[in-house]
Amino acid sequence: MSSIFLGPRPARCVLRGLVNMLRILAYSIAILTVGCASATQDDPEEGSFEGVDFDAENPNAPMDDGKSDAPRYTIPTDLPDLVNPEIIVSLDGLTVHLFDRESGFSAVYPAGVGVKGSSGRSITPTGHFASGDDPKDGWWYASRRTNPAHFAGFPFYRLTAENSDGANTYGLHGPITQQLIRGYVSHGCVRMASQDIIDLFWMVRDHSDTPVTIQKEVELDAEGNKVDVGLTPVLWAPGDEITFGASVGARD
Repeated sequence: MSSIFLGPRPARCVLRGLVNMLRILAYSIAILTVGCASATQDDPEEGSFEGVDFDAENPNAPMDDGKSDAPRYTIPTDLPDLVNPEIIVSLDGLTVHLFDRESGFSAVYPAGVGVKGSSGRSITPTGHFASGDDPKDGWWYASRRTNPAHFAGFPFYRLTAENSDGANTYGLHGPITQQLIRGYVSHGCVRMASQDIIDLFWMVRDHSDTPVTIQKEVELDAEGNKVDVGLTPVLWAPGDEITFGASVGARD
């Protein structure tokens, strides 16, 4: 009789234990969900630190952006001299196209662009921009960006694209991860492979106000062919009006 009478009590204890474990698990999931929700707000349209002169983990750190430090990578010495460089970034094509119609130079690099938002579009802004400084910080490029640490000392090439606060937080920079992930991965900036951003930076660094267009559509060359890594685009003739994607239209 005793075994029959006492049996339900251990069973109830086990049941209560399971219920408590489920409550703890649900609470943990809720905490993680809140953390993920707050992380999604770290994009330039809501105020991102990806291109901002600020280290969230060490807010009192001096923000020299590497301007006072010599680059620790090898500066290329065999790069062509460009006359009038231009850059087109395609969000659908995941490409960065640097070209110079005067000299005929053209290079297409793989890119990692802003993650896709609820609309299904990348959060990287589209439009006609240029290399340019931030109104609050009078530099337009940094040969070595070290703060925050994830910039890893590679160049940061700042653009005139503004976020919702009116700050120029966007730029072209290194991969953040050990290797570039070509896809929709960033907080709004355009990521490039380590050697690619080094080469691009040192070819355009002396050309302030370089035109930079970021369009949603895949870029098409002068003959209507897709521009992609490994292909040789046909460049528009100097002075000709480039046909950009519908998301940006003609450049003024």
